[in-house]
Amino acid sequence: MSEIINLKKKRLIGFKEVIVIVIAVILTTLGIRASDGFFGDGKEPDTGPCSSDMVFVTSPTGGFCIDKYESSPNDDCQNSNPNSQEDSRMNLNYKDCAAVSVAGKQPWRNISQNQAVMACAKAGKRLPTNKEWFQASLGTPDLDSGWAMDDCNVKKNWSENPGLTGSASKCVSSAGVYDMVGNVWEWIDGSIADGKLDDLEMPESGYIAGVNADAMPVKTDKDNKDPNYYNDYFWIKKNGVRTIARGGYWDNGADAGQYAIYAVPDVSFAGPGVGFRCVK
Repeated sequence: MSEIINLKKKRLIGFKEVIVIVIAVILTTLGIRASDGFFGDGKEPDTGPCSSDMVFVTSPTGGFCIDKYESSPNDDCQNSNPNSQEDSRMNLNYKDCAAVSVAGKQPWRNISQNQAVMACAKAGKRLPTNKEWFQASLGTPDLDSGWAMDDCNVKKNWSENPGLTGSASKCVSSAGVYDMVGNVWEWIDGSIADGKLDDLEMPESGYIAGVNADAMPVKTDKDNKDPNYYNDYFWIKKNGVRTIARGGYWDNGADAGQYAIYAVPDVSFAGPGVGFRCVK
């Protein structure tokens, strides 16, 4: 009799274990579906954390979304290819005009850093920080010579200057972001005041020979290129407040690149060689 009772207990314990496992599997499945946006509302899961016009970039702080292409005016803007800062102002005064990330468009130029902040805000986004921009650019080919049509546009090697967004199949970062080297300089958030970025003293103009954890130059060399930083160049004026653009434009040659920085413009500057892209 005792053997029969023990056998029943073992079977009962085994049955309980099976029930626990089944419940755990169900809860895990529900948790996965809920995190994918499937649970509760019946919608299909999203393809990722970013919209289709943006790319996700991993980072130590959890990652962010950045425009896949350099920003352009959307179809509701009065000026599809602004030729002056006034054209950009007119665009921004129109309520439905905002920055978009679309392939095959002229990048939005002749726009100041502050206007670019507004254009991104109207799209529900913002300008990238220096570190975000650099992280998104990593892996973009940074050639010193022999530029072809499929390479980044740094030596007028595209048929148009600047060229249409996403024109070069090889000018893509590891994250899948296009045109971060060349074509147009890109505004980032922040400024340098009297040669200092916060408490960091900026070096003089020259080839970049050292950067800090935020990818800002801490050392330059006026005459010698450094292959560790892809022979990229740092331009700066150390008086007054200077806005910051990164990457280079269509005629910087080997000086353009993921480390290249242009900290010369004053706060009101808007020119044909500087554009932007947004993050979220």
